[in-house]
Amino acid sequence: MEKLVILKLSGHLIKFSNTIRDVFNEVKSLASIAKFVIIPGGSVFADFVKELQEKLNFNDDVAHWLAIKSMEMYGTYLASLDTSSVIEVYDFIELHNALRLNKIPIFMPYRVIKALNELPHRWDVTSDSISVYIAGLLNAYLVILAKPVDGILDDHGCLIKLIPSNELYKIHSTVIDSYVVKLLEKFRIPVAIFNVFKIHLLEDIINLREGDYTLIVP
Repeated sequence: MEKLVILKLSGHLIKFSNTIRDVFNEVKSLASIAKFVIIPGGSVFADFVKELQEKLNFNDDVAHWLAIKSMEMYGTYLASLDTSSVIEVYDFIELHNALRLNKIPIFMPYRVIKALNELPHRWDVTSDSISVYIAGLLNAYLVILAKPVDGILDDHGCLIKLIPSNELYKIHSTVIDSYVVKLLEKFRIPVAIFNVFKIHLLEDIINLREGDYTLIVP
């Protein structure tokens, strides 16, 4: 049975359209061993929400929902880069239909997150946490956070290749948001963080082979 993998694409990739296309091509090449669901980051759109909140002084509830909407704006951009293979989906029924059609679904999270409303409304709940949360709802095999960094570094600047989730409290890192730890304790799903510019690592990550990335295990 194919593994269901949640792949979050960092918003920092908005200036690297060719890298995004490389990701989609790699995902297609791995279709025989995994089904992928793409979660978009918030990108510059979420940054703009934060700036607006500072200027207009609206509360964190408003900021939370606007930031999740910003993920959908970036998601629409991502989908535009491969219209033959990638499709926007807005709920789990659409998601599973897309997978059955061998499409790569980009999950637009607002509708589901708004309906369930289980996540705190604050800025340390980012698209990282939302990716883990969606993975938990879908009983996914793995969450992969594709970022422009190699992973989590220790105090000496060395890459941490394997770390239990309950050890994350000891690491002072801004690579992932702090609420991810709570969700990992709840859902017990492994999370990999890798440098998206090293797309060749994706197959090793799917198979949980050791490599130049960080794997967080329950």
